[in-house]
Amino acid sequence: MNTDYFPRCVLATFLAACAVCAAAAGANEPADPREQFRALGVEDSYFDRLSDGGPITPREWETMLRIMYRLRIIPPVNLDRWAMDAELLEAAIQRPEDYRGLIFHLRGRVTEVEPFRPPDEAAERYELEKYYRCRLKLDAPERTVLVYTETVPEQWQKGARPDASGGAPGVFLKLVKRGAGATGGSSASANGAGATGGSSASAGTTPIFVAPRLAWYPNDLLGRLGMDVGLLDTVHNREPLKKDRRAFYEMLAAVGRAKPGQLLRQAEENLPNIPQEWRWTNSEGQELYSVVPLFNEPEGQLGRLVALQGTARLVEEIYLDKDDADIVDQYGINHYYQVSLFTDDSQGYPLTFCVRELPEGMPYGNSSGYGESVLVAGFFFKTWPYPISRLAEGAISPGDPKTRLQLSPLLIGRSLVWRPPPRPADQTRTNVIVGGLFIAAIVLVWIVAWRSMHRERRWVDQVIGGPPKDFPPPEKD
Repeated sequence: MNTDYFPRCVLATFLAACAVCAAAAGANEPADPREQFRALGVEDSYFDRLSDGGPITPREWETMLRIMYRLRIIPPVNLDRWAMDAELLEAAIQRPEDYRGLIFHLRGRVTEVEPFRPPDEAAERYELEKYYRCRLKLDAPERTVLVYTETVPEQWQKGARPDASGGAPGVFLKLVKRGAGATGGSSASANGAGATGGSSASAGTTPIFVAPRLAWYPNDLLGRLGMDVGLLDTVHNREPLKKDRRAFYEMLAAVGRAKPGQLLRQAEENLPNIPQEWRWTNSEGQELYSVVPLFNEPEGQLGRLVALQGTARLVEEIYLDKDDADIVDQYGINHYYQVSLFTDDSQGYPLTFCVRELPEGMPYGNSSGYGESVLVAGFFFKTWPYPISRLAEGAISPGDPKTRLQLSPLLIGRSLVWRPPPRPADQTRTNVIVGGLFIAAIVLVWIVAWRSMHRERRWVDQVIGGPPKDFPPPEKD
């Protein structure tokens, strides 16, 4: 019997098992968008229906709405990973059949948003009340495209010509020629979409895309930092943070792109221009941002930049867990710091700041004696409820909850300015100086006293020892 046979069999079995496990693990992660769509019921036959040049036909509408429906459940991180640069769009225009169902990064100026309602049967089948056709003039290449999506910023939902920066990861469907109808639904027919730039073979051709949402990057600090401000439409005050997680981490990622000190400098520049009721003056005559509107008017504060100073009574490092793996993959954020801040005008109620980083050397904790003086700038996100203990409220019945929810303004910033107390070395130096002055004063007093005693002793000696030798003797009778 060959003694090497059994070990070789074991090794071969082990390697085969590893290969099967690796294949199974790889099968859980689609290689490209088309494979993902197949797994979600959008088979290749749906893409085979698409033809270029003419308007969107009823059968092609079925493909578009089915893709739109399935985009709801594809993680955004997957769309970003699969998306190709828009510069490759010219190749897709030359060979559209090779690129159908693939994804492109689209970024440019949103020039038109028009709402449409799907037919009743399609609306019921795809749980879709309305969708939007968005005209997007790309930054590069210089070309206009049409993007169909079910989500746009609220202020554009009734139809608008925003002329604002926007974009989306768009699934490429087909090409229509200038003047061809490209709307569908219950709205009147559109006049198609013109195109500029590109080769002569693609002149007058407009690419059609489907996207899960249209992002909005307004010309303000948040927009310039790359935040999709349209996600703030999904934020609801007094609701758990988990319901707004995408918008929360989008803003947390945006402030991470700010330069050190940029938020604070901008907040200080904005202070003289905000309404007077949003400011207050402290006892030292310093004008500051007021926390009153953050507590009392949260609906009107969304996305507003403020700078606050006070005492941080709690600083905790928050790590994302396995349930947030998609956030880690998409934004590269695996932790942040949560700060409970008390200001002079917050009347004993804390504000919550979430920041990406802390100054070097700043301690953090939640002990009863913890307290650090800080100055922090950030954007107001929402009013959020957090649990606090009820033990200080007195007697609690056995069946009553031991905690209750407390509302707090939640803000998001990059970092904070730490104002630490004097360091031990500085205190020692001060003590040495004070001690030296004290010793000098004692020496000075001793010298003055010594000189005074010396003068007094000379006077006594003169009195006891009689008159001086040159003093004339008394006359005899």
